[in-house]
Amino acid sequence: MAKLKRIPDVAVEAARQAMEEGAEEVCEYIRNLVRSTFTQRSGDMVQSIGWTWGELPPGTFMIDEIRSGKNKGDQYATLRIRIYAGAGDGFYFRFHEFGTKDGVPARPTFYPAWKAKRAEFRKLIRDRVRAAIREELRRG
Repeated sequence: MAKLKRIPDVAVEAARQAMEEGAEEVCEYIRNLVRSTFTQRSGDMVQSIGWTWGELPPGTFMIDEIRSGKNKGDQYATLRIRIYAGAGDGFYFRFHEFGTKDGVPARPTFYPAWKAKRAEFRKLIRDRVRAAIREELRRG
């Protein structure tokens, strides 16, 4: 029983570490895609990409949030990490991502990058949690 009581804490910590690592990998992938798509003066957009455990910085848009809970309600989400872009001087990121009515064509980088990495990100979390639980049970 003592082993079983320790599992939730071990699983949450493993999920937290995997989520932070995965979020940083996704952000770096998006930054590299922005650098290759926008060769000139993309520094503000690159610096505006990030992740947070809490509220989004003002002026940003969220690509997605990953919750540790399987169900959709807040009561199930023990951990919630949000990936965002458009902070500070990179506010114009959204104009490039979605385009404008005035003729700036949409050149999406954020959402295609997220779609490419989403399954890998979720698999990382799942694998780390399973490994941590197995290790805790093995240790006894």
